[in-house]
Amino acid sequence: MELGFTLVACIVVLGFFALMILGLPIAFCLITSFVIFTLLFWDPQALYVVPTTIFSQSTKEVFLAIPLFVFLATMLERSGIAENLFDMFYKWVGRLGGGLAIGCVVICTIIDAISGLGASGIVTIGSLGLKEMFKRGYDKRMAIGCIAAGSALGPLIPPSVIMIIISGFTGLSVGKLFAGGLFPGLLCSAGFIVYIATVCVLRPQMGPPISVQVRVTWRDRVLSLRAVVLPVLLILAVMGSIYTGITTPTEGAAVGAFGALVCAAINRKLSWRSVYEAGRSSVRTTCMVMWLLIGGSLFSSLLNAIGVQESVSQLLKGVETQYGSISVLVIMMVIVFIMGMFIDGAAITVLTMPIFFPVVTSTNIDPLWFAILFTINIVMGYLTPPFGMNLFYMKGITPSEISMSDIYRSIFPYVGIMAVVLMVVILFPGIATWFPNTVIK
Repeated sequence: MELGFTLVACIVVLGFFALMILGLPIAFCLITSFVIFTLLFWDPQALYVVPTTIFSQSTKEVFLAIPLFVFLATMLERSGIAENLFDMFYKWVGRLGGGLAIGCVVICTIIDAISGLGASGIVTIGSLGLKEMFKRGYDKRMAIGCIAAGSALGPLIPPSVIMIIISGFTGLSVGKLFAGGLFPGLLCSAGFIVYIATVCVLRPQMGPPISVQVRVTWRDRVLSLRAVVLPVLLILAVMGSIYTGITTPTEGAAVGAFGALVCAAINRKLSWRSVYEAGRSSVRTTCMVMWLLIGGSLFSSLLNAIGVQESVSQLLKGVETQYGSISVLVIMMVIVFIMGMFIDGAAITVLTMPIFFPVVTSTNIDPLWFAILFTINIVMGYLTPPFGMNLFYMKGITPSEISMSDIYRSIFPYVGIMAVVLMVVILFPGIATWFPNTVIK
């Protein structure tokens, strides 16, 4: 019987990876695997679960926030906020070694705190930041790495689409997840800034300051501070309303989407064309995410039916009994990290959360703490070769003479910093749990 289960599990998993190798989108790999193996192992009537799953996933209120946050991010790309922020940091810190790179990290962090997507920073500031840094003689690894790493923090710094997906699969409070990711995200951002500043002090050629011949008056600097007003107001409107309980996360997302339109109008970037393009991009991204959620739910039900989830759960419980709950946590983190090298973060979430979370709830591991550690690992996955998503986004905006190997080499220090933050949060869980447990009751 054990051999039969093992054989069936291997067939299902290998079939899924075979479809991935053939180039099928992950969502359809999941759905196709479910249909094929359901027909192979059971009666066709078992396929009745398909419309039920589609309906249940499509009508979850928490997922309504996804298209709103996606629209917020895509509208933000066209609002002119990033350009104004870059101009401000150029005037304030451009004369410092590595100043432009530090500015790009801070801008990406601000954009991350508004949009919730991992690629928003690359889209909004990537081309402009790279152009200026290359023009000022920055080392290509410094210029590429700071933008790729800074923008990757989107799923960790609230709001976060990944956290909404986690909430949908686990039942954890979206507001608590958002609050839990705040300090680890800022810790990563601070680590990036310290690294850039240290490297540019030790090796000034990595990030030379702008020429003293470029004259910037104090009046220009002070006036440029106006660029911070709109982003700060938008962050306060979205996250402040959620943390204080004035709005639900979905309502907060709607406030943010409207706020992005207002910001675009104030910056004279609002047009019917920009709204249409943002809406079209939002629909495409939301459809992709929803198909992924549906496919993940179907595939998880298949794994549950053949006993994979129960077997993994029993295995990890055995590890906990013998070595403690931290050993179980480390095993899960290693699995997620390895998957992050090859698969998108949303796909990892829908594949692993239904298996891992029941184990977490049956052990001494704090579910909120686990979810934040999981998200940090997902963020690392956006940067880890060979298939980190942000690496390919960067390739799309860099000059042709920049190779993928250059991009790979540029991000290793930042992945190391994230790994250190992950270990710090494991050692000190309060970094992830104190704020949400204090602010949100």
